[in-house]
Amino acid sequence: MSMTLYNTLKTFLVNNNKSVETPEGVCPNCWGRQEYQGKFFEAVKREGIDTQNITEKKGWIQAYAEQHLSGIELSKSEPINTCVSCGLKYVDEK
Repeated sequence: MSMTLYNTLKTFLVNNNKSVETPEGVCPNCWGRQEYQGKFFEAVKREGIDTQNITEKKGWIQAYAEQHLSGIELSKSEPINTCVSCGLKYVDEK
């Protein structure tokens, strides 16, 4: 798992982003279809992670992302990003 995914999840938590948006660098199709957002927040709540102890839980976040989210990271090949899991391609909007 890349540090980029960890930093994305950390930002996602700090912003308490409970919207339907997908963290950057993660496949929107897989994130929504597998309901990773809800599962991620449930796991975070069970683990007692809040914005005050994210740094202390860095290892837990990295391990969770490696186990559950690394397969839905987008493979970047500008301007197209491809999900290694479902194969969908996304045009980089930046």
